[in-house]
Amino acid sequence: MPNTDHGIVILGAGMSGIAMGVALLKAGRSDFLILEEASGVGGTWWHNRYPGAQCDVPSHLYCFSFAPNPNWTRVYAPGDEIQRYAEDCVANFGLRPHLRLGTRIESADYDALEQCWTIRTGDGNAITARHFIASMGPLHRPKWPAGVEKFSGPILHTARWDQHVSLVGKRVAVIGSAASAVQVIPAIVDQCSRLDVYQRTPSWIVPRGDRPYPNWARKLLTNRFLGILYRWGLYLGTEATFPAFRQRGVLTKVIRWVAERHLLKQVRDGTLRRQLTPNYPVGCKRVLLSDTLYPALQRSHVTLRGQAAEFTSNGICDETSAVNEVDVIICATGFDTLAPLGQIRITGVSGLTLMERWKSGPEAYCGTVVDGFPNLWLILGPNTGTGHTSVLIPIEAQVQYVVRCLKELDHRKSPSMTIRPEAVQTHNAALQTRLAKTVWASPLCMSWYKTTEGRVLGTYPGYISQFRASLRRPRFSDYIF
Repeated sequence: MPNTDHGIVILGAGMSGIAMGVALLKAGRSDFLILEEASGVGGTWWHNRYPGAQCDVPSHLYCFSFAPNPNWTRVYAPGDEIQRYAEDCVANFGLRPHLRLGTRIESADYDALEQCWTIRTGDGNAITARHFIASMGPLHRPKWPAGVEKFSGPILHTARWDQHVSLVGKRVAVIGSAASAVQVIPAIVDQCSRLDVYQRTPSWIVPRGDRPYPNWARKLLTNRFLGILYRWGLYLGTEATFPAFRQRGVLTKVIRWVAERHLLKQVRDGTLRRQLTPNYPVGCKRVLLSDTLYPALQRSHVTLRGQAAEFTSNGICDETSAVNEVDVIICATGFDTLAPLGQIRITGVSGLTLMERWKSGPEAYCGTVVDGFPNLWLILGPNTGTGHTSVLIPIEAQVQYVVRCLKELDHRKSPSMTIRPEAVQTHNAALQTRLAKTVWASPLCMSWYKTTEGRVLGTYPGYISQFRASLRRPRFSDYIF
């Protein structure tokens, strides 16, 4: 085979990149490089450092199966603890020599003659590699509201927080009321002299039930057997909630009843309660966990407003055309999930770019490979997300899938493999048929799970156990070697 600088280049040192690096070392492969644009590891948890940032998955399930952490302080881990956990994994598994921080990938081009990738970085260097592994973690590229740049004061995004901007005594506006907003609003409400929350659509919210782990529980969980048993309990418990994401069923009604009861119990004012009641099926958008949002919204200096219609140099114009002057704007407006790779140009055979291949929306085989792009591996690609359990579970399944494919290439003494187009088409047609029966496909709401045309691209239409099983034994007959 022609020589390359590295056997494998990995895009990103988030949870996916860390899991991939550890798996490669365990498989006896040390010729790899992890390129990370940020100055630290952790991906989502490096970028999302807003006050109150916390995981929505129980902490003992939001860690790798190969690296259990008995030292979580809370049932739902704070973001800074998860970021430190990522750093510990890098150190404990010896990934530092393979890591290049502050390195932005500009493009990746496949050379069909040499059967390798050329990766160009922001500093002008070109690196060749037999394989290119790209994590498509969707929660790091912030989406900004249109026209917000007109505002002359400080503008923050929950994924680009500036700790030097003080909120103490300021008139603050939060744009958005979903996942990050329900965490940041209670965390900052005491600092602001006035807090305006601009809501486009309300969210279904259920109790979080977060609490610190007592010392005796943390000590018990240092026992490996008890730790594994506890993790399995969490795994099975979250798996059991998947039927709630079908279009109808008993569990769907139960979760809706819990959310409505939670709202009724915490919000006594009927007008505010109507403002906070969604008009779409539970689960078609992300179900949120919070015990503190509703009390925060009822503070005397907090106002829940409608959608932000326009921005001015000193404030925000809402749906009533009234301009509300503010000192700081916080955008809790989510992420660009349909273009998670941003401006990185990935070019496969015949000069076709990945964005051109995905002009009708992202799709992949098992969320991991795309036809026309040999030796390109995606982690957290299309239809790998989950609305009910830890994202680290599909990450680990995909990582092991890639390792098995690499072993098969070695066995066949082949330099490359590419998925057959008909395999991708058949796989995705079956996925969309199954997804049509889920609440995510409901025409009653739009979410980041799907395109404006209604095609669901973000989530897997089944139990995560089914996804893991589908990747356990690669069907090599679907590939061209």
